[in-house]
Amino acid sequence: MLLLGASAPSLELVRERLVRLGYRAVPAKTPEQAHVLLRIARGAIGAVVLAPDLPVVDLRRTLRFLCDVATGELWFLAAGPRPDDADRARLRSAGVTFALFEPLHQHTLRFQVNRALAGSSVVRGERRSLRAPTNWEIPVFVEGRSKAASVYTVSSSGAFLATPAPSPRGARIALELPVQGMRGRLQARVVMTNVPGNLQHKNLPVGMGVRFESSPLDAEALLHVFAQERLSDLML
Repeated sequence: MLLLGASAPSLELVRERLVRLGYRAVPAKTPEQAHVLLRIARGAIGAVVLAPDLPVVDLRRTLRFLCDVATGELWFLAAGPRPDDADRARLRSAGVTFALFEPLHQHTLRFQVNRALAGSSVVRGERRSLRAPTNWEIPVFVEGRSKAASVYTVSSSGAFLATPAPSPRGARIALELPVQGMRGRLQARVVMTNVPGNLQHKNLPVGMGVRFESSPLDAEALLHVFAQERLSDLML
């Protein structure tokens, strides 16, 4: 991916965090440099992260200038301090789709970058249930014992739990999610794992994907509303 306006302090911090997460982030100080890099990349760059206050006369024209040379889809993310409603509308009308506004948790950063790199299928919402990132630290209960996990993403049907010690596929677990109005534990089954030395998905954290089993209807509704509201805040 490309970082446009790379001299901005907010983008330098994002670049460092992206590298730690395993992404390749190529800096470009000006739109002209970005244009050259996109032409050389020949489709290898699918997303551009830019500062909300990028110093250009016409942001919409600048982004179209970059899209014209890109091979394939090119999606834009704005990173930095949270803008006001007017600036947010300006970014949206210019063609920026995804928000990386502060405070920015690493789960949100990973999730948004993955969405941008996945392209139009994600924007159209081609999934059975909405999925959103969180920064929740929760206990996971397995056979009477508990261990800590961080919820990377959650939906009405399941979640991905970041943990250095995932349970094996097929294991039954229980978890408590800090969703307002939700009571009790949710029962779930591990359906996939992502472990060191056998990373099936390099764009995911180490951990496990779980599917909820026999969830109460009110729990499904609360999780759907949470995901819907969270995703709305992450889109421009």
